[in-house]
Amino acid sequence: MITRRLLVFLIGLNLILVGVIIVQQLRRAEHGVDITGSSAQAADARTGSVLAHDPSENPIVKAANTVSPAVVAVGGTVSRVSYYMDPFFEGFYWPYFARPAEQRIEVPFLGSGVLIDDGGHIVTNVHVVEEVVSPFATLSDGRRISAKLLDKDNRVDVALLQADIKKAPFAVMGDSDALQPGEWVLAIGNPFGEAIPDPRPTVTVGVVSALHRNYKATDVEHERIYLDMIQTDAAINPGNSGGPLVNIRGEIVGINTFIVSRSGGSVGIGFAIPINRVKAVVDEILRHGRVRNYAMDFDVLDLTPQVVRQLRIPAKTRGAVVRVIYDQKGPAAKAGLEVGDIIIQADQLSIIARNDLLNYFLSLHVGAQIEFKILRDGKEKLLRYTIEEYKSK
Repeated sequence: MITRRLLVFLIGLNLILVGVIIVQQLRRAEHGVDITGSSAQAADARTGSVLAHDPSENPIVKAANTVSPAVVAVGGTVSRVSYYMDPFFEGFYWPYFARPAEQRIEVPFLGSGVLIDDGGHIVTNVHVVEEVVSPFATLSDGRRISAKLLDKDNRVDVALLQADIKKAPFAVMGDSDALQPGEWVLAIGNPFGEAIPDPRPTVTVGVVSALHRNYKATDVEHERIYLDMIQTDAAINPGNSGGPLVNIRGEIVGINTFIVSRSGGSVGIGFAIPINRVKAVVDEILRHGRVRNYAMDFDVLDLTPQVVRQLRIPAKTRGAVVRVIYDQKGPAAKAGLEVGDIIIQADQLSIIARNDLLNYFLSLHVGAQIEFKILRDGKEKLLRYTIEEYKSK
């Protein structure tokens, strides 16, 4: 009798243990724990919690995948000077008797660019294409397409190319005025140049470090004015010039242009031209076929201590004083500007010295309106100045 009771007890205990094990396994399966090996884990990766870690769901990856097909490597034929020995002087030390010869060579990776519409328009920097004779672009899939330079704005370092392609992949231009410091951005381009001849762009990630940075190029031959630049710590290297700076929504917010570095490598101080300024150049070229010439029809002086004494104004006054208006029927006169007015602000830019105003003026285009804040007789006044095309008489 005791043996039978013990047997019944053991059977019942085993049934209870089996039930507990089954319940535990079911609970583990519900929480995504592998219960049968790699096949269950693969199934869970398709349908379970692993989906939350899918890289394609990452907004930075999405932005890169959206814009990268529109990024191109810009190349072309350039002139290079080489030296050869005149046969008459072959027996002499060659550096003194070598003769220069101009050669045209094809360089496929001069910099980067980005397609901005399906019509094949490519935005890049002027310094990428300024020495190019016959430009072309290589898409990320390896296709090479010929292009021509429509026009360029040397002062702001923006060039517009027309590529021979239909239904081109393109990226959308965003609003650089909406950027905030600390916002995530991606710098996309071809940083290797000729070192690694691969048209597929690379992606670096960082944040907007600062906005409204002003920087003037020191190269006298290629003097350029970089105003309201976007500063970023996303790595920008020489081959990235002309490529897009992109927000996490996959919109172009700037054109990567240069870095500040003692070593020549990226150290987290890169600068991009705001896309809203680029839009103005593109619109000017597409509407008028060129960047139209204009000139400031008035001139200003710095508020030196001597000028301040002559004007009898407070010594702490900052700005630029109008000394002459050249055309009494020009935009300055139309705006109501008068000799003796002190310009203290142009749009959102505070004018501290004459060059502040000149540089800002030269960064704009025909048709742009500038809101001047001036001091006249000790009182502030707002004037609206419209830039007009310069036509020689």
